Amino acid sequence: MSELAIAPPKHPSALKRYVSIARMALQQTLAYRGTTLATVLILFLWIAILFSFWNSAYAGREEIAGYTHRDMRTYILLAYAINALVGWRVARGMMGRIRTGEIVIDMVRPLNYRTTQLAIAAGGGVIEGCISFGIAIGLGLLFFDIRPPDSPLAAGLFIFSVLLGFVTKVLVVFLISLLTFWTLQGVGIMWAQGSVIAILSGTLVPLALLPGWIRVVAEVLPLRGIVATPVSIYIGTADGLALAGLLALQLAWLAALWWVTDRAWLRAFRAVEIQGG
Repeated sequence: MSELAIAPPKHPSALKRYVSIARMALQQTLAYRGTTLATVLILFLWIAILFSFWNSAYAGREEIAGYTHRDMRTYILLAYAINALVGWRVARGMMGRIRTGEIVIDMVRPLNYRTTQLAIAAGGGVIEGCISFGIAIGLGLLFFDIRPPDSPLAAGLFIFSVLLGFVTKVLVVFLISLLTFWTLQGVGIMWAQGSVIAILSGTLVPLALLPGWIRVVAEVLPLRGIVATPVSIYIGTADGLALAGLLALQLAWLAALWWVTDRAWLRAFRAVEIQGG
């Protein structure tokens, strides 16, 4: 297929089409309520396990790496709630369509493939992610004594940072999922990217607890903008110039990922090899 055939044409109603795609993704999530509920329950099972672990870790201690026990409870709930905004469905959907050959339909659509996947993620995140996020924050404030936002400004910047992190995660997952075009199986890629993102974004533990060079690398990678940056803003461990620097890093990486992904999918479409049949 030529480059001319796959390049996204200019179209005055493109935005409406992306909104329609997001709406369909939202309706699909509602249709599979059982799967959505199971995903939410698994999320809170992990949170319960981590709460138990950190309760033991804080026995006889006031702080760990600068985090009080209350800070850590807040961190755990926020980290997993934010991470749930982009679930495994985005990668699985992309990889499945590449494997079965349905990707051909996407190749002939007069839409940007990257932006289409972002719209799908946004539609699914409205239900699955926001339910998880809302329940986590509600339970945390009512029953687990998590911290409220450090200030009204911190609350606003936290929401802004979460939105930037949402788009960042979608773009990272999108970029990794494109590797399926060059492989015969995407399951390993999907599981690997989930583990790497969980560690380097700060979902499993705060970046301050990562060892040596891993922490240094994680501090500058775009993945920190998914969880570590917004949670730092919420708790108040980043303020002033440090806060401005973190937001600037998020925006810079987002711009870079937007540019890279917009070219990567065109390259991947040229290498397409239909494995279904």
